[in-house]
Amino acid sequence: NLKLANLDLTLTDSEFKQKVTDTISNIQTAYWDLVSAIRNYEIRRNSVKLAQINLRDSRKKVEVGTSAPIDVTDAEATAASREVDLISAEETILRAQNTLRSLVSNDRNADIWRKVIVPTDRPDFKEFKVDVETAINTALQNRPELRQADLNLQQLDIRKRLNQNNRKWQFDLTGQFGGTGTAGPQGCQKNQFTGECVLDTSGNPILLTPPALVGGIGNAYKTMWTEGYTNWQLQLQVTIPLRNRSIDAQIAQQNIQKRQQLMTIRKTEQSIQVEIRNALQALETNRKQVETSGVARRLAQERLEGEEKRFQAGLSQNYLVLQRQNELSTAEYQELQSLIRYKQAVVTVQKAMYTLLESNDFEIAKGSSANVPDLK
Repeated sequence: NLKLANLDLTLTDSEFKQKVTDTISNIQTAYWDLVSAIRNYEIRRNSVKLAQINLRDSRKKVEVGTSAPIDVTDAEATAASREVDLISAEETILRAQNTLRSLVSNDRNADIWRKVIVPTDRPDFKEFKVDVETAINTALQNRPELRQADLNLQQLDIRKRLNQNNRKWQFDLTGQFGGTGTAGPQGCQKNQFTGECVLDTSGNPILLTPPALVGGIGNAYKTMWTEGYTNWQLQLQVTIPLRNRSIDAQIAQQNIQKRQQLMTIRKTEQSIQVEIRNALQALETNRKQVETSGVARRLAQERLEGEEKRFQAGLSQNYLVLQRQNELSTAEYQELQSLIRYKQAVVTVQKAMYTLLESNDFEIAKGSSANVPDLK
């Protein structure tokens, strides 16, 4: 079970999963293309050997006078043509290796660019079964384009409800209640000429600060609620919107956008359904080709065994045995190609269902910039 972390903060989880899915699909396709290219090279190499043997036999026949010189020319042309095919097959291997290297590593200085890739796995036949309805329902639940379309639809509904609320009456009720603390030092009313305290009729100084308010900040907190210095305020505001043509136009436009989005979703669902059906049909076709190519390979094996028995009995020629061997190699290659196409068809179905990661035991994990490795 391989866990992959999204360390690219610019990618959403859905985008990251789609990117990984495409990468895995491309790597699997490139790997089996390399397997096919190597097997094709082996067959071309055997064809060259067969052509060289035919050329040698033709020259011997010309020497003993049992064949015309033109037969040697034909044999030489065939040998040269097969040499060209062998060179082309070798180039195909190199290209397939480079494609696989570029998918495995994005570092041009990585060791993989200096090594030869030798595939060790051969495609074995493991039948993949899934009914059409299950595959379609799975795809409709998993495909990211449908999820994004649903999110867009939800956003349209939210904006529409907001505009509809803006057309309703609005009542705003606000209230405020508080207290004022008062305190200060004691003092008396002074005569502006003499600077002395003014006395009342009883001979006592006229005080400026009531005794209950004399003190510092602590006394101010105490008097906030005890001396009646409280205040409150209550306000009611009613907003009655008149007809707002701008909001009406926005709501009408959002209704149109919603219908368009629903139509887009239905078209996407239909497109996914067609994609699933085509992928499953291709899977079934490739399954049948695996069966028929297996039969063809077994028949080629039987023909080779029969030709070898005739050769041992002196009833056949070495060239015919080699030709049967070449036919068997070709049949084996065609069977291999059928198996590879079936493998790739399975990947196509899993990719269409958006289950390729789970089918290959990959898990998407949360990542953070703190976990980004230093590549310097």
